[in-house]
Amino acid sequence: MANILKRLFGKRETNVYFISGMCYNCSVFDRLALPKGFKRNYIEWLIPTEDETLRSYAKRMARCINTRKPFILVGYSFGAVIMQEMVRFLYPEKCIIISSFKNKDEIPALFSMVRHTKLAEHMPKKLFEQTQFITNAFNRLVYNTGSDELSEYLTVTDPAYVQWAVEQITNWVPKYRTPNLYHIHGTEDQVFPFKHIKDVMPVEGGDHLMLVKKADTVSALLDSILLMKE
Repeated sequence: MANILKRLFGKRETNVYFISGMCYNCSVFDRLALPKGFKRNYIEWLIPTEDETLRSYAKRMARCINTRKPFILVGYSFGAVIMQEMVRFLYPEKCIIISSFKNKDEIPALFSMVRHTKLAEHMPKKLFEQTQFITNAFNRLVYNTGSDELSEYLTVTDPAYVQWAVEQITNWVPKYRTPNLYHIHGTEDQVFPFKHIKDVMPVEGGDHLMLVKKADTVSALLDSILLMKE
């Protein structure tokens, strides 16, 4: 009888929804440990429709979220951009950014250059069809890592998605403050330089792939946020 009452009236698990970085599947989060009482859920990338807006895409991504129960959102890199768009129409208990940006002062200079010159929009579509070339160049220039080491994560390489994602992340400028927001960021991040990031929980020596390389440290910070009383 006691067990039945516990199942009926005991504290339910809080859903934690994870959204990954551009081109990466959610297995990048597999090494993270969650404290008891929190259930891991992955929201994988969708292929965007023609001329789909970021807001419309975020709404499609959010369809799998059970809003009838308390939930928390975690966004990594481009996933944090999607997460911040979701908060315009969803009401999570907490929002957690990992290795991304949350205001215009944190936008990398490269992104600003691409946005002002409209470079991503003018790049030929055929270039994005060369997914192996794009991913190899990106991994070596940004992460200094061969694609073979990242192949298990780097699986979302549909040309329509890649071109759309590049345009969206370089054009996005935060114009509002996300409530209940926490930010975890590596001090050696190659994409979003730490010196520009404010109000953050730092991971010393963490780069843009610290989810994989420093999973224990990120997990400890994630625990402290999830268990924190408002």
